Amino acid sequence: METKTKTLLAALTAMFAALIIVTTAYLKIPAPLGYVHIGDSMVYLAASILPGPFGFIAAALGGALADLLAGYPQWAFPTAIIKALNVLPFFLIKFAIKDSGKLNKIINLPTLIMLIPTTLVTLGGYFIANTLLYDFGAATAELLPNFFQATASAVIFIILGFSLDSIGFKEKIYK
Repeated sequence: METKTKTLLAALTAMFAALIIVTTAYLKIPAPLGYVHIGDSMVYLAASILPGPFGFIAAALGGALADLLAGYPQWAFPTAIIKALNVLPFFLIKFAIKDSGKLNKIINLPTLIMLIPTTLVTLGGYFIANTLLYDFGAATAELLPNFFQATASAVIFIILGFSLDSIGFKEKIYK
């Protein structure tokens, strides 16, 4: 990998980590055990735009730092794991369709389908974490807010993705 590409990927990774932090820690709605946010929309964008390892880093680092900055340090480690796992479906689909020509767009059918497993990762990951940190009843109570968070983030991701696709964002940054 050439130096220019490494620099671009480092900058994009840092930018997405920062976007994840801001949209998670500072654009939030309080919930019983934490808060609901739209930061997952930036996780999905990072996963769709960055190559796998860089998407994992941006998501894990951005999510964990957001929890620390928002005053929920107990969530930093579980969030880092969950957000990295949110990237996994996107990484796998990129690997599967790498030669199909669909990777030049952020929004395409495979990417939209990956919103389902990434939502299940959010629900399952935070259900397990809530059960371990609190109890089963608390984990059950957080399912609806977590579903709302993932769904709202998916809608924002789709809107932003279409907007970025309309200006050829991925083609421009990877020239």
